[in-house]
Amino acid sequence: MKDAFFMGYKINRNIKHFLPTSILFSNGKEYITVAMAKDALDYILSIIATRNPLVESYNTAKMVFNALKMMLENKRPSRPNNVDIKTAADVLKEIANLSAKYEEEKERNAKATLVCKLIDGFSGNLLR
Repeated sequence: MKDAFFMGYKINRNIKHFLPTSILFSNGKEYITVAMAKDALDYILSIIATRNPLVESYNTAKMVFNALKMMLENKRPSRPNNVDIKTAADVLKEIANLSAKYEEEKERNAKATLVCKLIDGFSGNLLR
């Protein structure tokens, strides 16, 4: 099987059961584990809950990110469609562009944005 890459990260297609230490993506120097992805999703969901929870795009994003989190917990949620995934990416971009007061916040925003950017490769290769 030919290796699949997305934004410079190799996608691990050999995961049959998600464990917190399972590596989802790697690029030689860095890797993203299930636990790291879940932490980023929890952070994203906490921001959505406090920002604009009644805005339709934020509700759609919440549904997409919850579905991804459920999948990482080895559950089988409904698969979000491409329009919903794009909406979630747009919401995450908006969240990431909010001014952060501390470097730690900026770092968490960067990690959350990276997870969202990898959603397309993640959903296209692991949810099928």
